[in-house]
This record gives sequence, structure tokens and C-alpha cells, in this order.
Amino acid sequence: MTRKDRLTERNNKVRKLFYDVQKKNPKWRIDAVLDEVAEKVFLAPRTVDAIISYEGIYNDNPPQASKQNQLSIF
Repeated sequence: MTRKDRLTERNNKVRKLFYDVQKKNPKWRIDAVLDEVAEKVFLAPRTVDAIISYEGIYNDNPPQASKQNQLSIF
């Protein structure tokens, strides 16, 4: 397993953990969920935020955005 594969797997686990914690505690603010996940995975809250948002080097396999034709809006 290459380093990139391990990081991709870690990022996917962080995303899953984030959504699981958010689902378990729906009244929590996003920054509280980020802090909770950061403590569990030993990362900075900003790093967890970047992983969740697919920012920069954490942009591995982002979800496919639906490409909508401009004419279909009207």
C-alpha cells in the first residue's frame, strides 16, 4: 500500500467519523464536531476541516458535482 493510498484511506475514515459524530449530535455546532473528530484522530481541527472540504492536498476523489445545463434552470 502506497503512502497516497494510506492517506486517502485516512481521509475517508475522517470524513466518515465526522458525519457519524454530526449525525449522533445534531445540535452541536460544526466547530464542536471538528474538535471532537480532531481529538479522536490526533489531527488539528483545521486539518479535519480541510479534509472534510476536500481542500488543497486533501482533494482526493471529491464527490461528483452535478453539472447542470444553464437552460434547465429556467
